[in-house]
Amino acid sequence: MNPKIEYLPDDNVTDTLDHELRSLLTTCFTNPEDVVFRDRRYFREPYPHRWVIRDENNAIVAHIGVHEKQVETEGRTHRIGGIAEVCVHPDYRGKGYMRMILKSIHAWLSEHGFAFAVLFGDTLVYHSSGYVQVTNLFLGGSQEGWKQINGMIRDLSGTPWPSGDVHLSGPGF
Repeated sequence: MNPKIEYLPDDNVTDTLDHELRSLLTTCFTNPEDVVFRDRRYFREPYPHRWVIRDENNAIVAHIGVHEKQVETEGRTHRIGGIAEVCVHPDYRGKGYMRMILKSIHAWLSEHGFAFAVLFGDTLVYHSSGYVQVTNLFLGGSQEGWKQINGMIRDLSGTPWPSGDVHLSGPGF
């Protein structure tokens, strides 16, 4: 199979497509907190962009969602693409689908002025797609406080990742 990567703006998701997305997400994410995918196609908050791969029967077998976010540091703001709900159906794993989709996403984010892609995941899995771990990322806000988290970033613009504390407002993804 020569996979075709398809961009799906969330605004274009029909009820049928929503059901198909939730079916894949519930198949791939099986921890107790992942029960949310039975009722919605996102974990914490909706995202405007997603990329999928379909099989020869037109079923969605791989998926990555992307949030539009920004981080603040040292008086500067950087646009980031928050990579979320990365999954490949168990029957299709090991074919490089995740890497293929990420390559398309990185190109799209770069073309649209995003400085970095950010995700929270396994370094061993995402290193091959250009991600490096950072230890100066803080999640939260002025009301609830800031919590240091381990994140991974991929440069999309030639901008060096800041050396000081980097703040990402809102929930993780």
